Amino acid sequence: MKRANFFKRWKIALVVIITKLLTFHAAFASMGSTGGGGGSSSGGGSSSSSSIISSGNDKSGDSFKAFLFVLFFCGLYILSSVSKMVVRLYRRTRDITEVNGLSKWMLIPNMKIKDFKQGLKRAKIRLENDAVDNQLAQSLVETYAWAQFVYGQSIRRCFADSSNYLDQLKSQLGRVSLSTMHDEIIAKASNGIIDDVLVNHGKVVSAQKISPDLIIAKVQVSGIDSEVNVLSDFNSSFKRQQWTDYVVFGRKQGSAQWKIYNIVYGAHFHLNGEDFNHQQSLDISGYTEEHLEVSPELVKSAEDYKKRFNRRKNVKTVIRWIVFILGLLFVNHILG
Repeated sequence: MKRANFFKRWKIALVVIITKLLTFHAAFASMGSTGGGGGSSSGGGSSSSSSIISSGNDKSGDSFKAFLFVLFFCGLYILSSVSKMVVRLYRRTRDITEVNGLSKWMLIPNMKIKDFKQGLKRAKIRLENDAVDNQLAQSLVETYAWAQFVYGQSIRRCFADSSNYLDQLKSQLGRVSLSTMHDEIIAKASNGIIDDVLVNHGKVVSAQKISPDLIIAKVQVSGIDSEVNVLSDFNSSFKRQQWTDYVVFGRKQGSAQWKIYNIVYGAHFHLNGEDFNHQQSLDISGYTEEHLEVSPELVKSAEDYKKRFNRRKNVKTVIRWIVFILGLLFVNHILG
């Protein structure tokens, strides 16, 4: 994130520098023409006065061009930011429209446990032990287990450069959650990280029905969750066999299929063993850091994907700069 913000500031600074250079170049040419006419000023005051007026007009015109340059590229930056905001708003609105009772705060990605509990308190929602029957609880656990498994497989398919690595997740997650998982999958795959999850057993510890189509549940499961950085000699890896999360389950009105609209992780790890949200785990079982190995073929796939990812990233950067420079030249030509 810091690196991205640095590049954004650097691009804006570059626009200002180029604009200043163009303004300086135009002003320098204007001063040269004024100086050249200085020799004729001894012949009469009117010639000198007209030269000064012309120089003043040129400087005003150059300042206006500089202003238009800055305005144009700032407008492009704002347009890009607004378009991203519109896309996020569309996803959130569609989720809220589809699920009766779903609120905006329930969709915030990577919420800390304390923030989620505060949201429950503000909404006067209290999770209870017997809020759902056994059959519904089993259905919710199966939905959670399958989504977690598909998430891990999606990272592996991303290694293989499969274009449909998100297809199965689309049927398991809401739009906001899918976008969050997509970013996480790309981030992990580009760093050579796999995250294999296999749930063997689970239960709903507590829950609350917000509406017939919306349930918030505290889910505890046991199985294997192995996260391995295959590009770091497997030393920064961990495994856990039991964990607990808060899950927002929802479904379209009239549909029998439950989806996950958000997961508030009971423990959200980086590979250095620190919690992503710097919080105490919901589950007392914890995790173990250990040397977890995978096949040489997977290591090769991870290395190849990282090369492809970096190559695409560099190509996109070059294209952006080409478009930027062409736009700069075009605007300069239009403004004359």
